[in-house]
Amino acid sequence: MPLAMGLGFVMVILGLSTMMIAQSDRISAFNRKEAGASLAIAEGGMARTLAQLTAPNNAVLLNRNYDTINPKTGQTYLGPDGTFNSGDEEASAIDEWTGYDPSTTPCHQLKEWGSPNLVTTGSMGETGTYTVKAYRFNPLEQKGTLFVEASKDGKTTGVLITIAVRPDLDDFPGVVLIEPSGNPDSTYATGVLALRGRKLQGSKANVYYRPSSSADPSLTESAGPGDADRDSYLNAIWSSSLDGVSEDTVQGQIFACTLRPNIPIGEAGTDLGTIDDSTTITGVGGKTRTYFTVDQIDLCGNEILTVDTTNGPVQIDFTNTGVYQHGITLRESAKILNVRTDGQPPRVGDLRIIARKHDRVTLYDQTCIQNAFLWFPYDELRLLTTGPGCPGGQNTNVEGVLWMEAILSSKNEASHRNVEYLGSIGDDYDLKTKSGENSGISVPEDVTSLLDLLKYIDWPARYRFGGVLQWQRVRL
Repeated sequence: MPLAMGLGFVMVILGLSTMMIAQSDRISAFNRKEAGASLAIAEGGMARTLAQLTAPNNAVLLNRNYDTINPKTGQTYLGPDGTFNSGDEEASAIDEWTGYDPSTTPCHQLKEWGSPNLVTTGSMGETGTYTVKAYRFNPLEQKGTLFVEASKDGKTTGVLITIAVRPDLDDFPGVVLIEPSGNPDSTYATGVLALRGRKLQGSKANVYYRPSSSADPSLTESAGPGDADRDSYLNAIWSSSLDGVSEDTVQGQIFACTLRPNIPIGEAGTDLGTIDDSTTITGVGGKTRTYFTVDQIDLCGNEILTVDTTNGPVQIDFTNTGVYQHGITLRESAKILNVRTDGQPPRVGDLRIIARKHDRVTLYDQTCIQNAFLWFPYDELRLLTTGPGCPGGQNTNVEGVLWMEAILSSKNEASHRNVEYLGSIGDDYDLKTKSGENSGISVPEDVTSLLDLLKYIDWPARYRFGGVLQWQRVRL
């Protein structure tokens, strides 16, 4: 009897164990099913989001960041490097998407794209939902990282993908004549381009100017070489027969719309004071920019400011604390050159020269600024040169990208048109004549080293994404 009872007890235990194992398997299978359903919803939400980002009005968000707070960590999901739990996550959400609407600016209105209308959350089925939790753009590597989280019946799964993101650069703003936000002196030559036959070379040599400051304020669109109304746009930038010009000297498109760059202040740099003799400065930070500050640059003869960007990019900021000072003055054969010693061509974005107050750039004789980006929002570039000065054989005095308050050239002849702002106050570019001179500006073809600045100018770039570089399931 005891033996039978013992065997019965064992059988009961085995039966209960079998039932528990079966129940556990059922629960595991259910959990796997629900997790798989959650993953499918996350992938569906990712597909919906990418489909929205193909529309031009939403594609303008692809160079901007959006990173919400992860409730489990109290920090953003990705951080600037686009990677989970790498240590660079922020304590405050990053949201450059919500409320961003460039469609009200003139240059975007030319495109007729409308306002962004990206929906960051949605439903699938009766109980499934998804939400875009984070997007990070890396302009140096030209890639974006997008994280979508999904939930179904209490099961949460996320999908993280990294995609190639590149703007269409056909209409890149190579020469911008600006009216910066908050300019206290907007009655001056803001937005004026008085080219007067100077060459503007390169397929990226697209001009954006302020129509109200031009010679023809009625223009509100754009014209490329050979377009029927091209002569009208050349006339607006003081480069027509009235200025002694018999040919179209601009290679790019001319846009009658105002852009307003507002570049953030960088780091404090090594103070170089006044540079008035041949000097070499070097970038040493790898991908990190090396910063310098100067009071002014005043070179003549064969003096050269050489900026070596082999080991990293360089930024030069002017420290003007007064009102009107001359930021850069070059005479005779003086030059500012961005160079590399590793056999690679210098990149225009690796030398950035920034002035935030009234610093002017004046070029005389056969001088040159080569492979540089210049942002001078409160003063102008004056081309008073008598011929080309840049190494390499182009007919140029500046090779780079220029976002300036104005660009003003000397006349071809005294009888040609004045640039009449403030009653034509008689500055150098209007008094001096350089008969038939056309040495000017060249914008480089490779401008990818400036992609990080595009979101600060609200240029209507059409961003496009390509192949998936990485796909990762994230369990939360």
